Amino acid sequence: MYFKSLAMTTAKPVLCVGCTVIDFVTINDSFPTEDTDRRCLDGYWQRGGNASNVSTVLRLLGANVEFFGMLSKSNGFRVLLDDLDRRGIGTQHCPKTEKDPPFSSVIIVKETGSRTIVHCNKNYPYITYEDFMKIDLDRYGWVHFEARHAHETIKMIKAVREHNRIHGSSIRISLDFETMFEKNLPLCGLCNYVVFSSELAKQQGWKSPRETCYALASSVEPTCPSIICPWGSTGAACLDTAVNEFTNVAALKPDRIVDTLGAGDSFMAGFIYATYVMQSSLSDAVGFANRVAGHKITDFGYDHIAGLQKDDKFTTD
Repeated sequence: MYFKSLAMTTAKPVLCVGCTVIDFVTINDSFPTEDTDRRCLDGYWQRGGNASNVSTVLRLLGANVEFFGMLSKSNGFRVLLDDLDRRGIGTQHCPKTEKDPPFSSVIIVKETGSRTIVHCNKNYPYITYEDFMKIDLDRYGWVHFEARHAHETIKMIKAVREHNRIHGSSIRISLDFETMFEKNLPLCGLCNYVVFSSELAKQQGWKSPRETCYALASSVEPTCPSIICPWGSTGAACLDTAVNEFTNVAALKPDRIVDTLGAGDSFMAGFIYATYVMQSSLSDAVGFANRVAGHKITDFGYDHIAGLQKDDKFTTD
């Protein structure tokens, strides 16, 4: 499959709405045994959070991007703000709080590349509809949401749709749907694209990407135009509900697996970039998303994604 160059785009920015946290990561030769004291092989901290990670990968791919979420005034959070600024990810519209930032403890096992995450958010405040309405939506061509705090998020999504209706705009809306099925389900029918996690699908008893796409489509009224379901190493699937076209897209197999932390967020960013910037078809965008996620897991962090086009390490699975 042919993909266009990942040059810096002149399209309107993508706005990513959600969370940013501090990830404390340790790399271990095996998973720690309970109630033991041991040394890790290596460790580092990085900025995390779903929407925050999507922002990072979009920027590395060449998109103009802004992050919108609650930022902490804590001294410890300063390093995250510096990282966002260094990468050219806008945060000028973010509200701020005096509360300490949320964090996650991440255990990576070197041999398998697996990651185990323990989150701690300490009732950290989330952005509100009132915060969101202070933004000039004319600035953006795409708004991406995490499926969380549904009572606030649904009002934000409706605000984008109303903006499109009143101003004749065509801002596209995507949703990253990973948790709390019943609470977040009403968000789906308001979006152009829903990316639904395999873990949540399995919790619903859905056993395959095909079953997941069609079951989710039938659960939402009105249904979302496009449903995408990543399914780990087997690849991903997509359903264009307007024409009832279902497509399985094979995974791209890297030559090594080093760090799977953030692979899902990399997939999400790859899909947005391919759809919005490259103007790819639904199935081609999913293929590119597979490629970005596959490249991400070949090394720690995200910066190597910027060299995606230079590396030809993939074979179809």
